[in-house]
Amino acid sequence: MKHSHRILIFATFAISVGLLPGCQKVDKSKSESVKPAKVEKLPVETDLATITLTEDANRRLGITTAAIAKREVTRRRTLGGQAIVPIGKTIVVSSPLAGIVTRSGDQAIPPPGTRVAVGTPLLSIKPLLSAERDVMTPAEQVQLVGARANLMAAQTVAAGDVDRGNAEVEGAQIAFDRASKLFADRAGARRAVDDAEAQLNIAKSNLAAAKEREKQLKELLKMLDVQSPDGEVTPLPMTTPIGGLVNRVDISEGQTVASGTVLFEVVNLDTIWIRVPVFVDMLAEIQQDEPAKLVSLSGDTLPHDVMAKPIAAPPTADAMSSSADLYFEVDNSKLALRPGQRIGVELPTSKKASSLVVPNAAILFDIYGGGWVYAKTGEREYTRNRVSVQFVDGDEAMLAAGPEVGTQVVVDGAAELFGTEFGAGK
Repeated sequence: MKHSHRILIFATFAISVGLLPGCQKVDKSKSESVKPAKVEKLPVETDLATITLTEDANRRLGITTAAIAKREVTRRRTLGGQAIVPIGKTIVVSSPLAGIVTRSGDQAIPPPGTRVAVGTPLLSIKPLLSAERDVMTPAEQVQLVGARANLMAAQTVAAGDVDRGNAEVEGAQIAFDRASKLFADRAGARRAVDDAEAQLNIAKSNLAAAKEREKQLKELLKMLDVQSPDGEVTPLPMTTPIGGLVNRVDISEGQTVASGTVLFEVVNLDTIWIRVPVFVDMLAEIQQDEPAKLVSLSGDTLPHDVMAKPIAAPPTADAMSSSADLYFEVDNSKLALRPGQRIGVELPTSKKASSLVVPNAAILFDIYGGGWVYAKTGEREYTRNRVSVQFVDGDEAMLAAGPEVGTQVVVDGAAELFGTEFGAGK
C-alpha cells in the first residue's frame, strides 16, 4: 500500500516536471509577438491638399496661373500723415473802411463751405453815414477822404509787393534753371531740382496774390470816387482774390464794422500738402527724394493710385514725440481731403532685399491667418502650399517663404479651389 502510494506521487511529479518546459515555451512566444504600441505613418500635408479637377470643371473655373519670381524689392513703411493748407493758399479779406455790411445784389452772404470763383463778390460795405440822412456830412466826407488815403497807401504797398514778387519769381526761375541744368549734366541732385521748383511755385503764388490784391485796391479806389447825383454813397462790393472754399465768415448782414475788420477767409484746396511725422531714428532709412503713395489708414489702397510729390517746406519737428516732419504735395481734385484729415502714406525705404514675388490675388488666408497658394503640380492637379507674406505692394505680394522660383500658382480661380477643397464650392 505504501509502495503504490509512493509510485503515484512520483508519477504525478514526473508529469508536472514534464509539462513545465512546454508552458514556458508558449509564454515566451506570446511576449515576443505583442508590441507595447503601434505607430502608423500619417499622410503628409500635401497629400491632404491636392485637388484634381475634371477637364470640364477646369474650364468652368477659368483658372489662370502665374510663375513665382524672385527679384530685388524696396520695402515701404506706412505712416500716418495729416492734410494741411499749402502756404499762400489762404486769403483773409478785411474791410477797407468803416461801414455797414450788406448783401451783394440779391445774393445772401455765402456760409462757410461754399465754393466761390475768383472775383466773386461775397458782400458789400456801405460807408457809414449819419443817422439823419443818407448823404455825407463834412465829417463823413473827411472820413471818406481818410479811407481813400488809407487805400492809396495800401495800394502803394501792394504795388511794392508785386515788384518784389516779380523779383522773387525771376530769382527762383534762375535757380530752377540752374539746378535743372546741373541735374541734366549729372552734376547735381534731384532734390535740388525739386527744392528749386517748390520755391518757384511759392514765389508765383505770392506774386499772383499780390497782383490780385493790387487789382482789388484799384477797384475800391475807383468805387470811392463814384457817387450818385444826390450824393448817396455806392456800396463797395468785397470780392475774393482767389477761388476756393469760404473757410469762415466773421460778420453778419447789417453789422457795423470798423476799418480793418476781418470779413471772411477763403482757402484754395485744389492742391494740398501732406505732413508726415517720422521718428528721427527712421529718417535715415526713408528715401526722402522719392514720391510717396497715399493709402487708407488701414493700409488698403485707395480707389485711384495717388502719388504725392516731395516738396521743400519749412523744417518742423516735435520734441515731445521725437519726430521730424516730411512734406508732400498732392492733387486734391479727386481726394477731396480736408485740412487736418489723417491719411496713410507709404514711404519708400533705402533697404532692398531679394524676395519671392507673386500676384496678390493668388494669396488665400485660412481662419487662423495662415497664408496659402495653389501650385500647379500636374495636368489639372493643384496642391495647396503654405506661404509667409512679408508685405503687399500694389497688386504684388512679397513672400518670406513659399514654393520654389518658377512654380506656377493659381491666380484666377484660387478662391474657388479653396472652397472646393473644404466643401464650400461646387
